[in-house]
Formats: sequence, C-alpha cells, structure tokens
Amino acid sequence: MEKLQYLERIKVSTIFRSFYLNRYKKRSRVQKLFILDGVAINAAIVLTSGIFLSGYIVLLGGSDFLTGLLNNSLGWASVVALASSLLFERMKRRKKIIITFNILSRLLVCSTIFLPLIIYNNKITLFVLTIMVITGNILWSFFSTGNVVWMMNTVPKDTRKEFIYARMFWLRISFTLFTIVMGFILDALNKSYVGFFIVFVTSLVLSIIDAVILINIEEPENSVNGNKRVNSKQIFEPWKNKEYRQYLIFVLLFYLGLFTSVSYTPLYLIRYMEFDYKFISSITVLSYIFMIVSTNFWSKIEWKKGIKFVLRVGAFFIIAEVLVYAFLTKQTYFLLFIASIVSGIGNGGFNVALLNYRYDLMPEDNRTIYESWFGAVYGLGTILAPVLGGYLLGHLPLISNAVSQYGNFQLLYLITFIFDLIIVFVFFGIKQKEKNLCYNVERNRGVNFKVEHTQ
Repeated sequence: MEKLQYLERIKVSTIFRSFYLNRYKKRSRVQKLFILDGVAINAAIVLTSGIFLSGYIVLLGGSDFLTGLLNNSLGWASVVALASSLLFERMKRRKKIIITFNILSRLLVCSTIFLPLIIYNNKITLFVLTIMVITGNILWSFFSTGNVVWMMNTVPKDTRKEFIYARMFWLRISFTLFTIVMGFILDALNKSYVGFFIVFVTSLVLSIIDAVILINIEEPENSVNGNKRVNSKQIFEPWKNKEYRQYLIFVLLFYLGLFTSVSYTPLYLIRYMEFDYKFISSITVLSYIFMIVSTNFWSKIEWKKGIKFVLRVGAFFIIAEVLVYAFLTKQTYFLLFIASIVSGIGNGGFNVALLNYRYDLMPEDNRTIYESWFGAVYGLGTILAPVLGGYLLGHLPLISNAVSQYGNFQLLYLITFIFDLIIVFVFFGIKQKEKNLCYNVERNRGVNFKVEHTQ
C-alpha cells in the first residue's frame, strides 16, 4: 500500500518526465529526438491519409471502392510486415535501412501529387497513384516495425510508459494543428488541385525533416541469432505465447469489424453528406483535442485500474462513435460533434494501451518478430475490412426515411458496432480475468512495484 501511495505522489508530473529527463543525458537526448520524430512524421502521415488522401482521390474521380481501399492502405499494407523480421533479425545495425525505408515510402506517397502534372488522363493517373500509394505504404510497414523496436530498445523500462504517453501527447498536438491549417487552406482554395498540392508538399517537407531527425539518433546494437538465420520456431514463437496469441486474435477481429465501416467514413462525409473540408477538419480536430486532453487522464487510469481496463473502456468509446454514425444524416450533422468527442476520448487511451500491453507481453529478445506479427495481423484485418464493407454496402438495403438517408451506410455502421461490442465483451468483459492477467504479466517480467506502461 505504501508503495502504491508513493507512486500516486510522483505521478503528478509523469506525462512530461520522459521529455525533461536529465538523469542520463545521452538517453534523454535520444528520447527528445524520438519525440520530435513523432511530431514531424505523424503530421506528415496525417496530411497524406484520411480525409486528405480520400479528397484527392475523389477530386481525380476515383470510385467509392478505390477511395475506401486506399484510405485504409496505411493499415492493411502492414500485412507484409512479417517479412521485415526476416530482414531485421539478421542485422545488428538497422538504422540506415530503416531510414531508407522511411525516405522511399514518403517520397512515393507524397509524389502522387505531381502525377496530374505529368499524366493528363485521370484513369491512368489513378492507376499509377494506386501503385505508388500501396508500394509506399508497404515500405512504410517495414520502416514502422524497425522504428518502433528501435525506439523501445532505447528507452529504459522504468520510464518507458511515461515516455510513450509524453510522446503521444506532443505528436497529437502536432497533427491536430496541421489538420486545422490544411483544412482551412483546402476550403480557401475551393478544394482545388492547388490546395491538395500545398498539403502534399507540406507533408513531403515534414518527411524530410523527420529523416534528418532520425539520422541524428544513435542506435544501440541489436542482439541477433548466432547463425544469423531465422528459423520457423522463432517466427511462430508469438503464437505459442498464449497471452500474446489472444492479443493478436483480438487485434485481428476488432480492426476487421471497425474498418469494415470506418474505411468508408471520409468518402461518406465528402461525397454523400457533401460536407466541406472546413467542417470535416473541425470535427477531426475536435476528436484530436479530446485525444490530447485525455492522454494524462488515461495515464492515471492505467496506473490505478490496469492496462486491460483502459483497453476495454477505450474500445467502448471507439465503437460508440460508429453507433453515432448509424444515425447520421445531413439534418443530424450535429451528431458528428458527439462522435468526435467519444472517438477522441477512446483513442486517447486505447491506442497507447495497445502498444503498452504489446510490449508488456513481449520478451526482451526476439521483439522484431513479435512486432512484425502485430503488423501482419493488423494489416490482415484492415485489408479484409474494406472488401467486406464494400460487399455489404452493395447488398444492404437503401433505406430512406425520417431517420435514414443513406441506409446502407448507416446499417453498416450499426453492424460494426454490434460486432465489435461482442468482441470487446468476449476478450475484456470479465474483470477478474483482467486483473489476474495484469498481475501475471508483471510478476513474470519481475516488474515489482514499478509498473511499466508501454503504448
């Protein structure tokens, strides 16, 4: 009890501790640079995904299915992330190739904005754009796997979770501000090509800045297998870990259900609801604001209630957003404010806890393969989701009445809510199991009273 009270007293400034950590100057500098890395690259990613990428594809005349597929490609392209473990596990030094993947990925995605200046046929432009975006995002999955492991290996275990919450806090502020500014620019330029040109070029500049930041971060030597060959036993080790296997199954099913409808949300708001970018950006920013504000709150809740409590409650908030969308029409546009608030609160804790819990379950070695399996499973769920969603949209009835304007979309959101509600209940519905699992994880890792909080 005294140890827990001690933790409560020192928790007041925990959200900023990893940013201002001076205990180890070398390590502190690395943490600060990784925070700057998050600030730059996440702003860059936001500007070439979501409403911005979907809006650009709609401008070029892309179909509903293509818009939904590419909107979510950053997620499902990670299905090939498992291959990155075969590469990284052989290398003691990975920094150069990780940065190379980063640069190539961002160049491919950002350069799609130059295609209309070279190709004057929109059908051909869309075809080339699709190849460039998918290829770029596949390379991004390799970079992301290596970058996360690199970052987590440089942070001490006793400050890891504090650092993740601090990093999340700052990067969320960054992409919120850029979303606001670019939304206004697009509307000021009447959603024209020039507006999208400014957005994508800004993303490219931020990506270059991020590459410079990464170049200046020192990399610790990675432990590799003695014979430098990754065997099948190592590759499938995560699936033999019962708790990590359950985690992977949850990730697969939860995101399969969620992105079945969410993949089409930017398209739904832009093409069918016909909302302008200023309004959509304001809704997105509202979600980001609540994500930022709730970061410290979720950090405290994780310490008090446990990481699985954060996952369960955060997931409920996330799926509450799609329930609100089930009742959205042009006349009930105000519901978007409610949806954004609950989404921001939910993602504020859930996304951090998902990473934290993953690294709680991982052993200290062989992390790249564990991280790769997460990327592969997440990617599988998000690549199947828009295909399933597109099929359902084509077969669900087009109901139009007082509460339903585009019935197929609204029913799809309702299906997502019910499916994910069941998934959350199955995996996190029993409190006693959650508590026991949390205690077992910490006891097995010898954490004692210094609770580790990872993303």
